[in-house]
Amino acid sequence: MKQYPKLNYWTESILGENIYAFDKLDGSNIRFEWSPKRGWYKFGTRKTMIDENHSQFGKSIPIFLDKYGDELDKIFRTEKIYKNSRTFTVFGEYLGENSFAGLHDENDEMDVVIFDIVQFQKGFISPKDFVSNFSHLHIPDLVYKGILDVNFINNVKDNVYGLKEGVMAKGVRKTKGNDIVWISKIKTNDWIDRLRGEFGENAVSEDMI
Repeated sequence: MKQYPKLNYWTESILGENIYAFDKLDGSNIRFEWSPKRGWYKFGTRKTMIDENHSQFGKSIPIFLDKYGDELDKIFRTEKIYKNSRTFTVFGEYLGENSFAGLHDENDEMDVVIFDIVQFQKGFISPKDFVSNFSHLHIPDLVYKGILDVNFINNVKDNVYGLKEGVMAKGVRKTKGNDIVWISKIKTNDWIDRLRGEFGENAVSEDMI
């Protein structure tokens, strides 16, 4: 089952790229795998396989299935660009109102929000197709669409958009084979300051800033 890659922070090398920037939700990474023969048959955190009996994350499975299971199944089976694929891995964020840096309040009402999908042998669905084909479901807000420049980066850092954590900036690089989706993250200064306050100066690395 495919794991979600570790995301790098933005660098000057991606300035000038066309991006879709989505609200980066602050929770725990959860993954769900589907095939046309077996339906939803594998579940995991970022690194560990789980089932509904898992003490910490098991509740994410029925939340996801109730919210997305049938509709995603329909899209994967009927949409021309998806219906012949052997598997899809759907990535979501498991979170509550008071979730922060992967920690959760046991009194919160938890939710799952999908933010990326990998199609077998094709990789991540492009941000354009993700918005076009899945925005009628609950996906993270699209904060910005356009050229990645210093002004936008500073606006995210200064939290002009009222974000909790920051954004995931997604773009597409053309290749001779499949187009390759790249993803970088930009954090708000508010979130970084809170991280310092909760866990100390050593919790913040230079590439976050």
